[in-house]
Amino acid sequence: MQKQLTQTDRKKLKGKLWFTSSFILIVIAFFYGMYHFIVRDALQKTDGFGTVPLVIFGIFGLIFLGIVGYMMSIFIKDLKADVKNCYEGVIEDKKLHIKKTTSNTSSSGSRGRRSNRTSTKRYFYMTVNGEEHKIEYPVYASIKVGDTIYFEVAPNSKTILSYKILESEAVKVVRNTPKLHRNEYPNSRIRQAPLTREDQENMYGFYTVALRKRLTIIAFMAFPILGLMYVDLLGLIVFLFPIPIILIYQLYKVSTLYVNYKKTINNGRKDVIETHITDKLFTTISNNGRKSSTYKLVTTYKTIAVPETIYGNFNTGDEIVVHKASHLPAVMGISILDTYYPLTT
Repeated sequence: MQKQLTQTDRKKLKGKLWFTSSFILIVIAFFYGMYHFIVRDALQKTDGFGTVPLVIFGIFGLIFLGIVGYMMSIFIKDLKADVKNCYEGVIEDKKLHIKKTTSNTSSSGSRGRRSNRTSTKRYFYMTVNGEEHKIEYPVYASIKVGDTIYFEVAPNSKTILSYKILESEAVKVVRNTPKLHRNEYPNSRIRQAPLTREDQENMYGFYTVALRKRLTIIAFMAFPILGLMYVDLLGLIVFLFPIPIILIYQLYKVSTLYVNYKKTINNGRKDVIETHITDKLFTTISNNGRKSSTYKLVTTYKTIAVPETIYGNFNTGDEIVVHKASHLPAVMGISILDTYYPLTT
């Protein structure tokens, strides 16, 4: 369905048009500065041979102007068309895409140094009626999977002009659960159950991964201190601050991890927590060609990372049971109805 643009819609599109057009001034100022301080001198010193870099310089300038011009033309088309597309439906999923780009730079001179510079960009999407729409962060932060939403989109630039949540699944969940969920999780929804062999294996996997991570940090922190001890210069340890403090803290965390793991095993019990899913989070990360994804369920108890294979089996509003180690922050599995899904294997 299409509607005519309102004055508010046109004002929003014009604002984006003026913002984009400001890049033309930035591009012109940048290339003028490059020409005035670098290229012009090169032309004078090389007796005309500098025309080659001048041509390359001009080509790059035209490319940048072409990109900005294309972006401006999209908003101009939307204003001339004077229509917007209107959608209504249930939010089936929402996604955060994080794009990281790492570039290597080197400085000139006899001691040229190489450094890495990483830039990070975030893009937000929602899927409605099987179609993915790019959205801005304020929209992403206010919607939940399962919400019924009405929104209006510019046909060419795909700008979200306005949106309205018609029915919120998360509000239903909070309304139908005890008020204590919002501040302090009620003990009435936490009970104890015996550890199964599968639970013990999952918990051991969590324990070994956490222990290995702590020991790796301890090894890095202890290396310079042991080096000073070996050369009998332990008095210089004051110059390594705060490494000794970090080392002591990590040793404390290792000891508490071991004690809590043994306490859970000897107790032979686990916490079984009844909770509701209030949202789902799907995140993709790309870093110089390498891609990874994470899937999380937001519940009234905590946010739980789950494998992709079971992410689609849960919906906002579902009541689930979380199986957690009694003295460790390890969620060993979740269950819905009579189906149990292990998480830490």
